Amino acid sequence: MRRTLVGCGTPGPRYTGWQQFRTSRHSQTVHGQPRKLTPDGRTDLLDALARFSYFDRWSDEQRRDCCHRAQIRQFEPDQTVFVEGQAPVNYAHFMLSGECGLLQCLKLHRWRDSRTATERYRLSRAQPTEDEITRFHRRRAQRVEPALHTVEPLPTVGPSRPPPPTGRDRIEYHFVDIATYSRGSVFGIGEHMVDRAVYARTPVQCLLIPRYWLLEKPQNRGNIWNRVRCFLEQRQPSRDRLFRWFLTELLWHRYRRQLVDDFRLVHAPRHLPRPSDVPLVCRIEECDVQRHDHD
Repeated sequence: MRRTLVGCGTPGPRYTGWQQFRTSRHSQTVHGQPRKLTPDGRTDLLDALARFSYFDRWSDEQRRDCCHRAQIRQFEPDQTVFVEGQAPVNYAHFMLSGECGLLQCLKLHRWRDSRTATERYRLSRAQPTEDEITRFHRRRAQRVEPALHTVEPLPTVGPSRPPPPTGRDRIEYHFVDIATYSRGSVFGIGEHMVDRAVYARTPVQCLLIPRYWLLEKPQNRGNIWNRVRCFLEQRQPSRDRLFRWFLTELLWHRYRRQLVDDFRLVHAPRHLPRPSDVPLVCRIEECDVQRHDHD
């Protein structure tokens, strides 16, 4: 098992695959559903809205409408909090308590260069996240398909899937912890989330508001949510940048290993110790101890 880079170059564990990671964490969320804490009186929702300055200029009608649409959920440690395109409706998450981490998956193709006999890596093409409209039409087509004999597949949005790797390539998955969300943070408002997942490090409580409703003009005064999205994308490194960091760290490890091997080769001990080099007194004492043990 290889070790990957977590954070700014520190080694960490590597998982078997991105799909296994998503499936395991999603199973924790499905079978142990995050507890919905929204009461009938909506008192907790109003208190949660009051913690964020984004909603200070909302009217009473907007607050009532938000209370009918929003919800408060609690997540246990190591549970998936948000994955883009996984739920039927994407929610914007406003953290009320706890701490979350943002995990980036890098799918790499590794092969050995025949000329230099060194291992090289190539970053696989990112799979675009399916939006809600495309996902709705795809699911409707799947429901209609048993009734119809032939159904034309719907066109997918984004670039085509990359060709399968050759037999000489090996696929590796490296996970990088790139960000930390704490109380008062916002995520899931449309920022770049390809091959990324937000997970809970500690018990987390979040306010969930539907993104489609939040981005409507009455709730998006001054284009505030797009500005927050641009701020998040500027602070979080992209896949290509993380891959360049990975290659830089890999070159450093190779150079360090080569430097140590060269030093040991030049300063190798010329006269290895032999049994005759051990003082006679020490050998006699060791022999006496062995005889005493046998007796």
